[in-house]
Amino acid sequence: MRDFNLGKFVQKELDTHNTNKSSTRNTAEYPSKKAKVKKVFARILVASGILLLLFGAAVGLLHLKSVQTYIIGQVTDQLEKTLQVDVEIAQFHYRPLSHLSVDNIFLSDQQYDTLAFIEQMRVEFKPLQLFHNRIDIQRLQLLNPYVNLQSTSDSTLNIQFLLDLSTGGEISSNPLRLNIDRLQLAQTRIRYNELLVDQLDLDLTLPVLSQDSLDVQLHSLHLRAQLDPIDAHFETDLYGGLDSIFAQNMQLIFQDTELFSGNIAVFNPTKLDSLYISANCNDLYCNDVLLQDLLSQLPIKQIALPNIVNNLGNVHYNGTINGRLEQLILNGAFKTSLGTIHVNGNIQSDQTLQNFDFHGHVATSKFQMGKLLNHFDLGTVSLESNVKGKFTANEFVYCNVHAGIQNMEYKGYNYQSISVDGEIRPKEVNGKLSINDENIQLYIDGLADWSLEDTQLDIAMKLSNFKPYNVHLIEQYPELALNATTNISLHTFGKSNELLDNLTGHVIVDTLQIYNGTKHAMMEQLKLLVDHHEEKGKHTHQLRLQSDFLTANLSGSFRYNTLPATIQSILHHYLPSIVESPKQKKSTNNTFDFYAYFRNLDAITQVLDLGVEIPSFPTIKGYLREDKQQIGVQAYIPYVNTSGTKMENITISLDNQRDQLGLSVFVLNHLPKDNPTAAKLGDIKANIYLYAQNDELDLQVKLGNTDSVRNEGMIHAISKISKYNNKPKFDIQILPSNIILNDSAWTIGQSEITYALSERVMDINNFVLHTDYQSISANGRASTLPEDSISVTLQNVNVDYLLSYTEAKKAISILGPATGQAHIYSVFSDPMLEAQVQIRNGGLNGVCLGDVIAEATLDREHNNILIHGQIIDSTQHVIAEVNGKVVPENRWWGLDITCDGVNIHFIDAWTKGVIANPQGKGYGHIKVEGQKRNVWVTGRALAKDAQLTVPQIGVTFYLSDSIFLDSTAIHFPDITIYDQFGNQGLFTGVLHHEAFANMQYDLRAQANKMMVMNLPADQQSFFYGQVFGTGGVHIYGDDKYCQIDVEAKTEANTKFYLNINTASQASTSNFIDFVQPDTSSHYLLNLLQPKQNQTTTQSSSRLRLSLQGEVTPDADISILLGREDGIRGHGEGNLKLVYESPSENIHMLGNYILQSGKFDFSLGNIVRRSFTIREGSQITWDSDPIAPTVDITGYYHTTASLRDLFGSESSQIATDRTSVPVNCVLQMSDELFNPILNFAIELPQSDESVQSQVRSMINTDEMLMRQVIYLLVFNRFYTPNYLQNTQNIGLNETYSLLSSTITGQINSWLSKLTDVFTMGFNFRTDGEGETASQEYEANFQIHPINQLIINGNFGYRYNDLSNRPFFGDLDIEYLLTENGKFRAKAFTHTVDKYSLRQANTVQGVGFVFKHDFNWNENKHKNASNKEDSSKNRKKNKKKQKKKQ
Repeated sequence: MRDFNLGKFVQKELDTHNTNKSSTRNTAEYPSKKAKVKKVFARILVASGILLLLFGAAVGLLHLKSVQTYIIGQVTDQLEKTLQVDVEIAQFHYRPLSHLSVDNIFLSDQQYDTLAFIEQMRVEFKPLQLFHNRIDIQRLQLLNPYVNLQSTSDSTLNIQFLLDLSTGGEISSNPLRLNIDRLQLAQTRIRYNELLVDQLDLDLTLPVLSQDSLDVQLHSLHLRAQLDPIDAHFETDLYGGLDSIFAQNMQLIFQDTELFSGNIAVFNPTKLDSLYISANCNDLYCNDVLLQDLLSQLPIKQIALPNIVNNLGNVHYNGTINGRLEQLILNGAFKTSLGTIHVNGNIQSDQTLQNFDFHGHVATSKFQMGKLLNHFDLGTVSLESNVKGKFTANEFVYCNVHAGIQNMEYKGYNYQSISVDGEIRPKEVNGKLSINDENIQLYIDGLADWSLEDTQLDIAMKLSNFKPYNVHLIEQYPELALNATTNISLHTFGKSNELLDNLTGHVIVDTLQIYNGTKHAMMEQLKLLVDHHEEKGKHTHQLRLQSDFLTANLSGSFRYNTLPATIQSILHHYLPSIVESPKQKKSTNNTFDFYAYFRNLDAITQVLDLGVEIPSFPTIKGYLREDKQQIGVQAYIPYVNTSGTKMENITISLDNQRDQLGLSVFVLNHLPKDNPTAAKLGDIKANIYLYAQNDELDLQVKLGNTDSVRNEGMIHAISKISKYNNKPKFDIQILPSNIILNDSAWTIGQSEITYALSERVMDINNFVLHTDYQSISANGRASTLPEDSISVTLQNVNVDYLLSYTEAKKAISILGPATGQAHIYSVFSDPMLEAQVQIRNGGLNGVCLGDVIAEATLDREHNNILIHGQIIDSTQHVIAEVNGKVVPENRWWGLDITCDGVNIHFIDAWTKGVIANPQGKGYGHIKVEGQKRNVWVTGRALAKDAQLTVPQIGVTFYLSDSIFLDSTAIHFPDITIYDQFGNQGLFTGVLHHEAFANMQYDLRAQANKMMVMNLPADQQSFFYGQVFGTGGVHIYGDDKYCQIDVEAKTEANTKFYLNINTASQASTSNFIDFVQPDTSSHYLLNLLQPKQNQTTTQSSSRLRLSLQGEVTPDADISILLGREDGIRGHGEGNLKLVYESPSENIHMLGNYILQSGKFDFSLGNIVRRSFTIREGSQITWDSDPIAPTVDITGYYHTTASLRDLFGSESSQIATDRTSVPVNCVLQMSDELFNPILNFAIELPQSDESVQSQVRSMINTDEMLMRQVIYLLVFNRFYTPNYLQNTQNIGLNETYSLLSSTITGQINSWLSKLTDVFTMGFNFRTDGEGETASQEYEANFQIHPINQLIINGNFGYRYNDLSNRPFFGDLDIEYLLTENGKFRAKAFTHTVDKYSLRQANTVQGVGFVFKHDFNWNENKHKNASNKEDSSKNRKKNKKKQKKKQ
């Protein structure tokens, strides 16, 4: 059996059969063909039978133990000889033609360590394929296999000899092919060096498997680590050969989460030293939870992930990873919860995976670096950097960085253009930093090296245009900017406790510049020099500081680290119970002297607006002598002024010259006059003395002043100090003292106070402060125990008197004397209060409310304080009641307040500037709760018969309505308000808040013909008058921004005055006086603010006021240009006023078109004239509220004799009147305070022939100006020189000037009484002899209501040639519509010439329609002339400026 070879036997029979066939063809004597076939077939049957018997026998033998042992022995011996390893097989089982199983297969490596062990191998195969040179295995199963892979010293695997065997030797031309359809591994364990996979279940299809090709389909992979099962599975498509393996569509899923998807190629997988990986990661995902779970299940030492990994959140890597295991190249992007990091770099490691090198490019955009580093002042960072570094598993070695940071957020500011170039090592930093930002330019070049014994610090820094407010480093000084150049060079050596003692070097700051707006301070140089010498163990130090503001020096022989012990030893001598003796005091002899001289401090305090003045030169000096146990410090400040409090001759001295430690302070204190305490105390001299000796303190405070109101006295206390439970105990005795406060004598009685620091217990015995009728006393124990209490007794104490010495006086004033008693329990832990207090005729802020009864009761069961209070008026009616409680444990408190007729006038002290003189009664129920800083107010409050005056507009409003409060808002539900005339409006809105902080409000008011302004005449106000309007106001915003939108129109009875002349500078243009206003917006702001709040304070809040107003013709508008000059009239228009803060911009836009009015001005401060404004004139505001442009046409109406104009040629004028009505027309255009003026003369009631003759006489601009001046000043025409009769010129002009002056004065008096009626007078003389005449004339205007206008004149003339001594004109005009387009008119006029009319007068009645059309040709010409004149005038101004 052993020598039987089935293959050889079959081959031999086939060869014999072929030989016999050949012989048969050539032998004629061979038997017949049929006999031959039977013979061959018989032989085959015999052979087959023999084979079947042999096969059956072989199968039977294979189940025999001895046969199996023999076969196994032969196989293992052959394998051991071939492989040079140990091979063991326990047994095998064979099922004919299909199955083979082998148990307990052992294979060692060539070092005879275990390489593999298979508990059972099952093979399903097709044996007949052997005849086709194929080994066809349908299924190969390995149960419980164990594989031990180890790397040798040359990085080769212990399986390499098998791999070499599979690829070695010559390949025959017809090789035996192996085909495994299915490979299954169950409960597989694999060890690779220190890594152990405890369970691997694998199911693979291997369609083709040969020496040079590998094509794998992976069905499933189950992996379990050494300890707990790893819930993971792996899927991929594998193909390739032993030289390279390609995995496509790879997925790694862990805990139902896809950790990896992509493609991987592995080259030279059998050789670690040349193994190369190329991975294309579609997504490599992880987070802190998954990573921690994965690490916890690996057979490695458990570690806790650093916070920086946890902060990254979900991390996705997309990119490529290429290279060998010891050198991987990454090119991709890490997308994290904090941002994306782009990496292109190289990571190198050694074989132990313990040492790593990295170099590459790292970039990110708006990465949330602050969240990564748990540094919440740091925000996002955008950078590009080249990094090279080295680190190990245990420590950081070095890192070289060259980074450009495009932007970096810190404290909410985005820094830009930052460059970093340097190297960092564990004990060394060397590099450069530069910032080129609009708010900081910084350059630093430095080295800090503490790696060697000689420690070195060298830094050069230049700082420019540093604005700390803009970069959010400070909350004050928005305009602060700094420039500085600094050089630091410090060196030291020795052990850590000797570094300071061996320190030498310098710190130099060159040219420190401080800018704060327009203020500037500069320090040319600051030098800090540190010097050290050592000789025979004695250290000598000198520190010198030199600058423009401070010169200081400290020099001596000492050791830095022993100075605290030296000072402690000296103080212990006088106060041993307070200052402990040094525990380990080395033998030293520390000695030093120091001084400091300050100068030019005002330059710093002023530029920083510190509110402190130190104009003098403070000095500080001192010494230490350890050998004599002496210490001394002296300070002198000649003068300090802070917030109005002036302190002079401040002297502070500390020494122990007289065997006692003494501290003395002297100061002369001048308090500001607006300080409540200053009003009571005046200027105070204070001397404070404190002496310490033998554990005893002696304190004396002496006060005095030299004012008329006496404030003086002394407080004297002595304290003995002892040890109690190893901590100080103070036995304080307050000696009897007398002090005078505001001329009131107070006595402090003798009392004792004991305080034990260890137990926090204070005993107060008989402390009394009293005057003749007031007293405050205290007794008891203060501690942490609930049963200990301090009892305070009040007897007729004037609470308001006590408040007057505090800042609380500015907020509240309390009326009435207080009497009662209070007990304060557990003062030093959770204080609890129990009290009963009564105030007779008590009140708030000067308003007497009634008798006040208040009590606080201790609820020990619930550890609460119960509060109850009442206010009872003179009729014994309870007008207010308060009930509530306080829970000290959680700092919660709550009050229920009920009001039933409280006089609300007490809120006047808190609402000044917003609401003035509030009156009425308050009702309602309000609940107030609070905890710590949070406050909640809920309830309903009713103000009944209330009146509130808004001082900014001068209007008093009346109301009776309620407001509602909840925990987050105050609601104003449709509150009806009235003015003094009964006109009503509506106010509604809501104010949201968070414990009365972070206010957000939305308020609306609607007025219907209400008085909205009532300000008295004031020459310093920008506007005043009485305004009635209809419209709405919308106020909304929050703590940082407020928007006020007003849309309204004026109503009847409005009289509004806009005072542009206020605070202006006068200038003269021709003969008319104009004023040039102060265009400063600050000036307007002062005018807009209420009088009692003129001071401005810096605020970060913003305000925008938008006032849109429609002016109607029934409003009387006056624009004041001078003391008496101005524009008054009626008209219509739309105006918009916009005010913004803190920019303090004021804009005014719109047109005001006049329908009627007057324009008043003075001529050379001699005569005041009033021009009647013609309809269609307008005033336009383009931005500046006090610099409008105008287009106004007005006329001054008078009567004048034509004989003055024609002189000797007056006979040519056929008229019965010696005077005729004349209009002096003035047309103003362009800028109001720099106008273009055009004049004309009209004869409204003269016929065309007379007007033609007048125009022929006034035919030049010079003559026109002369005639206008005469008409305005003298109410008469100017007689040309060639026509003058010199006899009466002076007299006539004198009469005219006199009459015009009288007229102006009368009208001035009348305007103060009424603006309904104005009048004027005129007196003229003319001619001589028979032609002599005298004329007396009066003119008047009556404007009783807006719609009715009455104009007229009447007079008497004496003339021998005239038979009409009396004359007069009267015009009555009534506006039928509001805009004046339709009117009714009646008139009567005196007829001038006989030739045209026989009647003495002419009358008429009619209706008038007036409408403004486009400009006519003349107006176009005038406009063109104006424009040309304006351009010429502006050019002249520019030329003048250039000349200047």
